Amino acid sequence: MKNTIIIALGKFSTQVISYLLLPLYTSILTTSEYGIYDFLVTACVFIVPFITLLMEESMFRFLIDEDTKKGKQKVMSNACLYSILSMIIWCILLFIILSLFKYKYTIVFVLYISSCIFITLTNSITRGMGKLKLYSLSNFILSILTIILNILFIAVFRFGVNGLLYATIIANVITSIFIFFKLKIYSYIRIRYLDKKELIKMVKYSYPLVPNSIGWSIINISDRIIVTFFLGSSANGVYAMANKFPNIMNTFSGFFFTAFKENASKAIKKNDYEDYYSNIQKMVHNSFITISLLLISIIPFIFNFFINNAYSDAYNYIPILVIALYYGNMSGFYGSLFVAFKETKIIGKSTVIGAIINIVINLALIKFIGIYAAIISTLLSNYIVNYYRKYKTKDYLKLNKIDNYYLSIFILVLVTSLYYFKNIYINILILVISIIYSYITNKNLIKQFINLFKDKFKKE
Repeated sequence: MKNTIIIALGKFSTQVISYLLLPLYTSILTTSEYGIYDFLVTACVFIVPFITLLMEESMFRFLIDEDTKKGKQKVMSNACLYSILSMIIWCILLFIILSLFKYKYTIVFVLYISSCIFITLTNSITRGMGKLKLYSLSNFILSILTIILNILFIAVFRFGVNGLLYATIIANVITSIFIFFKLKIYSYIRIRYLDKKELIKMVKYSYPLVPNSIGWSIINISDRIIVTFFLGSSANGVYAMANKFPNIMNTFSGFFFTAFKENASKAIKKNDYEDYYSNIQKMVHNSFITISLLLISIIPFIFNFFINNAYSDAYNYIPILVIALYYGNMSGFYGSLFVAFKETKIIGKSTVIGAIINIVINLALIKFIGIYAAIISTLLSNYIVNYYRKYKTKDYLKLNKIDNYYLSIFILVLVTSLYYFKNIYINILILVISIIYSYITNKNLIKQFINLFKDKFKKE
């Protein structure tokens, strides 16, 4: 809880501001422009794991186990030097290929990829060294810079898609430089610490995570590609905007999983780790169900305030995407357990299966039900990945059953069904149902938080 709160403090306020800026973005950017931007960002998420082999994840995990400075120097030198050399080679090749096709966004796209690699490496070092407060601070700086530059480049200079990308590039680079000097990373990275055996060991850990990352990217980018190809960039812009509100759940889960991965890896060394993981599983389920219910029930009251009429169709897609992300985040919890056990192959295999299912369903339905094909395929693929990972955890530990699991899913489906009536009185009803159920489900957790703050004030 403490680690999650520290991380959330660095991001939450800026996330709120970024959502308040949605009216600005949707009033200035056309659905086509936003669709292009969303496609490029998703393409970057797809390409980066090929470039780095996710050595940043390996670096984070191996740094946790290293107690000496020399050990940290070996881990950081191998991961960073490999990633940067690979980045230079791949970005040159990508620049040549895109230039041959005279792609309009070649330069900004290559720079965007490079900046994302830099920020990912420095963030992994910060987390791996246990500097969560610095991690939170750096993300706060990153978010504030991005928001300010977005307003400047979009509203003032009207740079459009390029403005969104350049804002992120500049923010990534400045934040990376800040972390680089704050942690004195330059004192850790040395060519002489390059070690073939260490590098192979780290690659063996990280490369199975590549199919996992690529699989999730395929689930996301295949939706964008298929929607763009069959329905056009404007439809992809609407689909991207529909994902904005469900992604609030990913914001919260990002806070938690960033903190939990470290704790999960440490907890495995203790005798009561099964009880610990079972308690966390219950808390994660209750929290994500709560966020899902509250999101679906609040959207009818705030949608028109945030979103321009050009994106109005996005309203219909939000609840199903929320449920899809619930299952996606639960699968993320089980994935964290496999990271703790260093069994990364299961993570990759499950996500690849999900990606294949996503593409097949998407292609089969897109001509008949339009954007709903992308949404339904995302829901089903996330559900299957979650089910497979949950089933495979039985080979490594015994998790207790989640109390009232089926009741919570029933409530979620009920609230989703009532959402589509688009009636103010029904909207109020589902909001009341969601608040009451969420309180009943999380009352013990709420009491723990209250007692935590009471104890804190008593000490002070």
